[in-house]
Amino acid sequence: MPHKIIIFFISTLIAIQGNAQLRPFLDSLKNDLNTVTDDSLRFRVLDELAWTYKRVDADSALMYAAMEIEVAKKLANEQFMAFGYSNIGVIKKENELDDYGIKDLHKSLAINKRLGNQRGIASNSNNIGNSYELIGKYDSAIKYFTRSIQIKLEIGQEASAASTMSNLGLVYHQMNNPEKAIEYYDEALSIVGEESRRARGIFNNLGISYMKLEEYEKARKYLRKAISGMEILSNKRNFASTYGNIGETFYNEGNYDSALFYAEKAFTIKKEFGENLSLTYPAISLAKIYIKLSQFDKAKENAELAFRIASNSSSMERKAESTFRLGVVEANMKNFERAATLFYDYSLIQDSINNENVIRLAEETEAKFQNELKEKENQILKEEAIIREQKIQTQNLLIIGAIIIVLLLVIIALLLREQLTERKNLLTKIKSQSEKLKELDQAKTRFFANISHDLRSPLTLILGSLDKITERDYEILDQESKELLDMGIKNGKRLLYLADEIMDLTRLEEGKVSLELQYVKIVPYLRLLTKMFSSAADIKSIELKFSTHAEDETTLKIDPHQFEKIIYNLLSNAIKFTPDNGVVDVQLNTDQDHLNISISDSGPGIPPESLELIFDRYYQSSDANTSQAGVGIGLALVKELVELHGGSIKASSGPNGSVFTIRFPFKKSDWISKAIVPERSLDVVTRNSLWMDLQDEKQRLQVPGIKTAKENAKTVLIVEDHRELRSYLQSILSADFRVYLAVNGSSALDMLQAEKIDLIITDLMMPYMDGFELVDHLKKDKELKKIPVVVVSARTDKKEKLDLIAKGAEDVISKPFDKEELTLKIQNILSRDWDSNKVFSKLYGETAEEFEKNIMQRLEKLIIKRIDDPHLSVLDLADEMAASERKVYRLIKKISGLTPYELIKEVRWQYLENYLSNNKVRTATEAAQIIGMNNVSSFASQYEKRFGHSFKEVIGE
Repeated sequence: MPHKIIIFFISTLIAIQGNAQLRPFLDSLKNDLNTVTDDSLRFRVLDELAWTYKRVDADSALMYAAMEIEVAKKLANEQFMAFGYSNIGVIKKENELDDYGIKDLHKSLAINKRLGNQRGIASNSNNIGNSYELIGKYDSAIKYFTRSIQIKLEIGQEASAASTMSNLGLVYHQMNNPEKAIEYYDEALSIVGEESRRARGIFNNLGISYMKLEEYEKARKYLRKAISGMEILSNKRNFASTYGNIGETFYNEGNYDSALFYAEKAFTIKKEFGENLSLTYPAISLAKIYIKLSQFDKAKENAELAFRIASNSSSMERKAESTFRLGVVEANMKNFERAATLFYDYSLIQDSINNENVIRLAEETEAKFQNELKEKENQILKEEAIIREQKIQTQNLLIIGAIIIVLLLVIIALLLREQLTERKNLLTKIKSQSEKLKELDQAKTRFFANISHDLRSPLTLILGSLDKITERDYEILDQESKELLDMGIKNGKRLLYLADEIMDLTRLEEGKVSLELQYVKIVPYLRLLTKMFSSAADIKSIELKFSTHAEDETTLKIDPHQFEKIIYNLLSNAIKFTPDNGVVDVQLNTDQDHLNISISDSGPGIPPESLELIFDRYYQSSDANTSQAGVGIGLALVKELVELHGGSIKASSGPNGSVFTIRFPFKKSDWISKAIVPERSLDVVTRNSLWMDLQDEKQRLQVPGIKTAKENAKTVLIVEDHRELRSYLQSILSADFRVYLAVNGSSALDMLQAEKIDLIITDLMMPYMDGFELVDHLKKDKELKKIPVVVVSARTDKKEKLDLIAKGAEDVISKPFDKEELTLKIQNILSRDWDSNKVFSKLYGETAEEFEKNIMQRLEKLIIKRIDDPHLSVLDLADEMAASERKVYRLIKKISGLTPYELIKEVRWQYLENYLSNNKVRTATEAAQIIGMNNVSSFASQYEKRFGHSFKEVIGE
């Protein structure tokens, strides 16, 4: 506490000393004002007084500036008048008065334009841009900053132009356009040089912009450059803030160790200044990082510190943030009662902040009203002798105005109060809906558990009955009956296995599973479980590897039965998703506190948007195909079992495959001689369906084309990866048509090269080449696109149906389908002459190729019509085509291979080339304006990148 008093005392002395030094200077100027008789000298004294009072006393500054304008009018000197209006505008801007000086700055600008004073125009434009930025009118700010930069560069004020460029970059940053902001920061930096004092601030701005773009490596590069320009003795606080920003980049990348290092540095520096409000920023950052590292005690320690400091401060925003963060920590530590209390307090603080904003708005409006009233009164006093007769009328007008303003304030307050009430009601509704969602989730879980339990009995009876038929009558059945019987047994076992998994997962979530822990020699046991999958790997010629740096005596306390379920699910997935001749690698390693098991594959990988959701119950990736997709139970079960053992699991993925890593708590002191190597669990082995799935897949990929029915019958190609469904379709169509079979789009294309096909029936979700890709391939081929296509799939919503029909599909039928309906539709299609180009011509009077050509001509005409408009975008093209932005994007991409932005750019370049070939362009500025580019230096660099030579070479400079 004493050191805070000393700091306050020193800062007070400095302020007093500054005012003491300023007062003699001001007294001297006032004395000169009283003695000077020459109006030109009097103007300069008034100008100096206005500028000196600018940050000391705004009222005095405005008074001297007004007197300055009166003298300028007396002298009839427009240059002096421009100075006076500019002074008033800057004073109002820096003291946030009235309209931030915009009107007065515009008056100065109009005079300078009339005089042709380029320096004055550039200065006015920069100040007007600053004022518009302060009130949030960013488009106007951009307009005036751009004009100021252009003039400053033309008259040789490069350093001043760089400062305005930096201001313009800040505007784009506030508009959530960091890419544009970086362009101006880079240009400003190229002017001032990286060694100048101005560069430090630009480096910091660049770092923050790259953080917003999530380019964290670049962000750190510039933030470190910013640090290198600070002097640690005088800028420790700046060091702490920049360290905090660097830590935030590592946190956003998931590099929590590095994030922790910089957050602790920021915390240490801030701690030197005592437990003040600024310490809450690094404390909250540390709490977030420790939550990610699962170090909840440390997270709570920092969150509590931030909460304590914020609670003793007047900053409602800090109170809200620290309360919310502490609530998150308590929730992670499963202290749900306290977490709920904190979240409730957080909502109250937020409401209080909103109330304070309402009060502040009312006070600001009232203050503005009082200022206006004061100005009116001063004006009345000055003109009292002239307008005495109008005094009563003026006072009545003021009273009416006051009443109107008060009424408006009351109306605004009532509206804001109503909004606050609606917000509270909404929060209550959200809370109620959240509770209902929890109840629904629990009901869904109970439903699946009950269904799974109810399915076991009839499934057991069905399988028992089928097994008896197999034992007693299998030999007397014909071949088709045997296949149907085998199909029923196999799919019944799959359904029973799925029901067991759902029951296991439900019991885990309800806490009804208790572990039977044993000390297990984990290295030989994991090697044994890996070998269990050797035959499955051999089916697909997959190299199955096991490696470890741990000793064979390494002991882990686990439940062998549940541990085997974990390894079974992960290894079966890895083999299922790894293509032929791929690699599946199992590795076991230990560190000081953990035993790590990683299972990697060389499959296609997991989509980034699915990576965080794969452990959720019943989740399926949108990229999953029918031959490989499950129902989202296996990985959810794995996660629950791992966490029941006190461990954790995470997944990572890339184009070369996926890696699942399990971490179990581990102590070397647990090594005991009585540790066992368990046998494989028969319960898991007997429920294993991986081998039959892989065998089925092999059979699917080896299906030959099959012809049935009469030789002169119409030919139908069935493209379906599911063996049973493919056989079923063949059985219902073979009586009327010659049937060919293919397992996916790729084999179907091969079949089409060898056989004459009259109609294609295809599924959508298939491995190697799906139905969407097959339809695309058919449309690109002049001959094959004439073959009618019927899509039969379980995954066809309304949008997909429309897309498929637009691509050329004749019909889309959803599974399950009626066989008579399917047969009749096929007969109707084959009974007419079908040609997509003919159908298209009937609809539009032109072929598909002519239609696409006409579309491109329309688009090019629109672009050329607005060739100099820098704001032309895909939205304008969509308006022209009377279609959605997304649809136009896809159409342009399909026809031209370019995005709309690339198409606009290319048409502009070709348009400019035509101008250049006719010698109609003389300068880079003129060329840039022709094609709608305001930044000349950016135009020059893009031109050289596009054509491989500089623009100066073209125009002969």
